[in-house]
Amino acid sequence: MWYINLAISSFFNLLIAPFRNLDPLWSLTFMSLLVGILMLVIFRYTSNQGAIRETKNKIRAYIFELRLFKDELPIVLSAQKKIFTYNMKYMSYALKPMLFMMAPLVLVLIQLEGWYGFKALIPQETAVVSLKLSEGGAEVMNKVTMRAAPGLEIDSPALRIPSEKEVNWRIRAKEFGSHNLTFNVGDYSFNKEVVVSDKGLRRVTPASFRSEFWNFVLNPGEKAIPDNPYVEEIIVSYPINSIKVYKWGLHWLVVIFALSIVFGFALKGLFKVEI
Repeated sequence: MWYINLAISSFFNLLIAPFRNLDPLWSLTFMSLLVGILMLVIFRYTSNQGAIRETKNKIRAYIFELRLFKDELPIVLSAQKKIFTYNMKYMSYALKPMLFMMAPLVLVLIQLEGWYGFKALIPQETAVVSLKLSEGGAEVMNKVTMRAAPGLEIDSPALRIPSEKEVNWRIRAKEFGSHNLTFNVGDYSFNKEVVVSDKGLRRVTPASFRSEFWNFVLNPGEKAIPDNPYVEEIIVSYPINSIKVYKWGLHWLVVIFALSIVFGFALKGLFKVEI
């Protein structure tokens, strides 16, 4: 699974690389364009385009009938009923392509979360590192230690929370670059990357999971934690990112959904797609 993730991640790295030193809105606009095109292609080849076109024409015809005979109550009621019926038919025709869109769209959004969902630490900024233990990890909780690479500094002693099976530290960023934290738990050793940067778009991975499947689904940026009897998850509390649009800071999902829909409707004629 890791090699599949690596191939997909490398492809997205290639797409975003030309925009890394620009405002994130530029690369997010480009990705929204690609998502819009992807949605159009899927919609075209998984939907009944003829039935959708015919249904939309029927709806337009009955709307025109409403306007033309607005003083004729029986005709108005009949037209409203037929508009409702054909709207339901249209929604049923649109459901199938929507289902086909779900899987690729979710995979794309998971990849982009590492780029746009969080910000890298900046020098002198702090973050909380949490190591979550499994049921068997309680016996070694007091022996859990963490070492930081020279670009990072451990800013507080370990805080052990037995009820949560969790050990927390506060770290401070010191130097630019990608730095490793090393955890020693029993006879096992684990690493977690921490990214420090003050400019450009950098991919960060807040959490690493032991489960290879969930790591594949939710965390394509790093390998899964090796199989072991103690550690379930390692989390770094990177700052949440927001995309600056005019005067507002918006969540990146809001931006990409809005722009991809705009691009989809703008390009539907070019791709000859009936929506």
